Amino acid sequence: MDTLRKYMALMQDRPDMFRNKGEKGEIKIITDEKQITEEQKKIRAKLKKEGKPSNWIDIGILAEDQWFYILRDMVEFPDGRVGGYIRWVNRKSKEGGGFNVVLMCAQGDRVLMIRKFRHEERNWSWEFPRGFGEPGLSAEKNARIELLEEIGVSNAYLTCLTKVKEGKGGTAVFLVEIPKGQKITLEKHEGLSKYRWITMSQLEQIVKKGQLSDWFSLWAYSLTIQAKQKKRG
Repeated sequence: MDTLRKYMALMQDRPDMFRNKGEKGEIKIITDEKQITEEQKKIRAKLKKEGKPSNWIDIGILAEDQWFYILRDMVEFPDGRVGGYIRWVNRKSKEGGGFNVVLMCAQGDRVLMIRKFRHEERNWSWEFPRGFGEPGLSAEKNARIELLEEIGVSNAYLTCLTKVKEGKGGTAVFLVEIPKGQKITLEKHEGLSKYRWITMSQLEQIVKKGQLSDWFSLWAYSLTIQAKQKKRG
C-alpha cells in the first residue's frame, strides 16, 4: 500500500500529472482511491485465477529517483475496459524546468557520431550526443554543459532547431557547428567508447537503410535537413 499512498500524495501535489481532458477516445486515469482499490481487488482475483503474479496490478509509484517516476495508473480505456497502465515521467522536466538536449554536431559537411552504451538496451548505439537537462538552466546552457561533458567541446556555435515544452522544461534540439581543428575528447564515465566523422551523404544512406536506430538522432537529422532546405529557398 505504500506505493499507492505515495501515489495519492503525488496526485495532490501534482494534479497536472493526472489530468483528464474529458475528450472522446482518451485513456482516463481513475483518481478516486476507493474505486482504484475496488478495481485492483477484482483484477488481483483474476490474476490469481490465471496463475499470474498479483503485483502486476500494483497501482502507485513503483520506483523513483532524482530523474524519473515510474507510475502504474488505474485507467479506463476508451472501450470501457479497466486496467493498469505503466508510464515513465521525467521529473527533471516536470518539476524543475530542466531541458533535455539533442545535439547534431557538424564540421563543414561532416557529422559527428558517438558510440554510446545504452543500459536500457544492453547494447551499443551509434548516435548524436544527448542528455538530460539540469533544472533552472536554459536549453542552450544545458547543451553547452552536455557538449563539454561528453565530447570536450566548449567553443561551438549553436542553432536551436526546435524546443518542445514538457511541464516547466522540455527537450531542445540543436545544430552544433564545431570549429575545424577542435579536438574531440570522449567522457568514459558516460559509456562512450569511440567516435567517427561521416559526411551528410553517408548519414543519409545510413538513415535510408534503417541503421540509425536512435530516434532522438533521427529527429535531429530530420530537423537539420528541413532547416537546410528552407535556407536554400
